[in-house]
Amino acid sequence: METRANVVDVTVESFQKEVVDRSRQLPVLVDFWATWCGPCKTLGPILEKLARELAGKFVLAKVDVDQNPEIAELFQIQSVPTVMLLKGARPVDGFMGAQPEAAVRKFLEHHIGPSGPTPLEQAAKLEGEGKRGEAIVLLRKLLAHNPGDAAARLVLARLLVADAQLEEAQQVFAQLAGEVLESDEAKAIAAQLAAASKVGELAALEAAVARAPQDIAARLALGRGLVAASKYERGLEELLSAAKLDLTFDGGAPRKAMIEVFNLLGQSDPLVLEYQRRLMMLLCV
Repeated sequence: METRANVVDVTVESFQKEVVDRSRQLPVLVDFWATWCGPCKTLGPILEKLARELAGKFVLAKVDVDQNPEIAELFQIQSVPTVMLLKGARPVDGFMGAQPEAAVRKFLEHHIGPSGPTPLEQAAKLEGEGKRGEAIVLLRKLLAHNPGDAAARLVLARLLVADAQLEEAQQVFAQLAGEVLESDEAKAIAAQLAAASKVGELAALEAAVARAPQDIAARLALGRGLVAASKYERGLEELLSAAKLDLTFDGGAPRKAMIEVFNLLGQSDPLVLEYQRRLMMLLCV
């Protein structure tokens, strides 16, 4: 018998203890399933999620009908998935077939009462009260039990970015995949992480130039980094400074870098006109 938090895989040997006897103290939801059953793969994760979320209000007992045909026969299970709720050692309700989470939640609330706010709702409340750190702790715990909860992962990544915990935010966000990455919230977080990454890189490049103002390679790197961060004027100024130090450095790299920016911005851009003029003056010296 394999046991997880609020979820137990039941066998013939453990059924009396884990289902019948336990239902005298706490409602037990029995999930009759099979490995070959497609709908079971949809319903099972929903049941396990709710078992974790409503910890202490009910226990989920999972019965593989192929491995335990005696239990299936006892309850006259005709198809899977079939779900039965036991209270006081007897079945009181149930349903057949895969159901959406909202329907399963409503079924449970009828027997065990309202579930209260979800962890995401609790996290939102904490954030609204200015308790971002507590919200982060709550969501970390949620993902530890249910790492596939994409909604919680998105919120946690956003809160970590806001809290300047960028390394963890990147790790949390990197585990998202599929359609969720196309959502507006995911795109916003990706942009925030990219911007934060560039800020960190620019800080290092600026420090290198501050340490060695005559280092042409450092100024080139800073100029290109600023341009990549869309800070075009500052980037062009750094590239021009590199050109002033040595216009022929690395095969004319400062001049070539400036021309690349000119092409990027377009010939009608006022910055291009200004820095073309300044570069021309330098070439004519």
